[in-house]
Amino acid sequence: MSAPVILPQRRILGLIFLTVFMDIVGFSIIIPLFPHLLKHYIESEGSVGTLIGSLNAVAEWMGGDTVFKKTVLFGGLLSTLYSLLQFIFSPIWGAMSDRLGRRRILTLTLAGSALSYVLWIFAAQFWVVVLTRMVCGMMAGNIAVASAAAADITDEKERTKGMAVVGIAIGLGFLCGPIIGGFTAPDTSGSAAVAASAFGLNLFSVSAAIAAFMACANFILVLAFFPETLPADKRATQDAKRPSIFDLANVRSSEVRRTSFANLIYQIGFTGMENTIVFLTLALFAYSPRDNAMLFLFNGVSLVLAQGLSRRVVGRVGQRKVLLFGFITAAIAFLMVAVIPNPVGWFGVLPAWGKPLFFVGMGLISFATGLILPSVSALVSLYSDASEQGRNLGILRSAGSLARVIGPISAALLYFHFGSHFWVYIVAAALMLPAFLVVRTLPDPKPRA
Repeated sequence: MSAPVILPQRRILGLIFLTVFMDIVGFSIIIPLFPHLLKHYIESEGSVGTLIGSLNAVAEWMGGDTVFKKTVLFGGLLSTLYSLLQFIFSPIWGAMSDRLGRRRILTLTLAGSALSYVLWIFAAQFWVVVLTRMVCGMMAGNIAVASAAAADITDEKERTKGMAVVGIAIGLGFLCGPIIGGFTAPDTSGSAAVAASAFGLNLFSVSAAIAAFMACANFILVLAFFPETLPADKRATQDAKRPSIFDLANVRSSEVRRTSFANLIYQIGFTGMENTIVFLTLALFAYSPRDNAMLFLFNGVSLVLAQGLSRRVVGRVGQRKVLLFGFITAAIAFLMVAVIPNPVGWFGVLPAWGKPLFFVGMGLISFATGLILPSVSALVSLYSDASEQGRNLGILRSAGSLARVIGPISAALLYFHFGSHFWVYIVAAALMLPAFLVVRTLPDPKPRA
């Protein structure tokens, strides 16, 4: 068994950043494509005898009388399937990396991700798309392994720095991936739909090929340059239990428990919005994937501005008050988007104030997210003893993963049942109230020496 390669901490953190960033970019390329991708498969093979044909029949039985409502439901199902498999497999990959080393498991999961995107290139049928999302979800535990590698090379004082590198890479990946996906998407507005070739190439093969290229490059990067960060003498002799949301009741600090619970509530509302936003822009403005790419860029700028503001004011007002302000801002923003009427209710024409209100609301949602997510992590860290920080932050991340299982399917069912975004955003706004009340009862954390 080879010994870990000694590299400067800064270089290893840079490799971790690149690995996580490229992985998230490849995964999120599909996000702006969902409405048009699903519509394409419903129209091309929505007959009985295929997977999407069977789903189509179930959706019609449930009241899905339009293609749009079916795409919303199927999009929620795909997102939830991915997140559920990620939630299940992340602790498995993490525990295996404790025994076998980070590099080996990271290489294996990235190879699996690359395979899933290569399959997507040749997804002439919908069942292949489902298979690719399943494989991608199972391999998504590489984020947990990369986080563990960052923890390996940082001591307790620098642990926040290592986790920040992973967090920034995730945020930038979710910003760049949808933009790339939007600008490389096919033009589906006309009738020039390209028939699938004998090799299974389809309208979305170009976007899939870019995701596959990112994943393959990431695999080669890790294989060639990523060192082993966990020495053999520090590895677990058996699968160690990884922290999860189900361990929340056993956390000694009630402040950590309440903060993690508030984060779970918030993330359910936010991920529900996040996974239906491209369907909403299609319904309100007939947006193409390219239009959605510009929306994601706008949201990303708003989030970055919020994080910059948060760093400036947190020393004056405290992390808890910044978090409370974020919940209030999010509630107002969700309500603003909720009151925008569907064009069908206004004789097919959206009121002149609808689009400006939408962008103000979306900007504020992203701004609030830029305040909330760093504040939640910081509070959990400040409320935790030094010996429990890693475990408690792992539980917090697990809460976010569980929210990504609950939020998308809940929002999709609401959208599907009512045929409108109104109740999705009203529920999201209502969820901000218990999150606000829970955090309001928390004491301000004591500053550390």
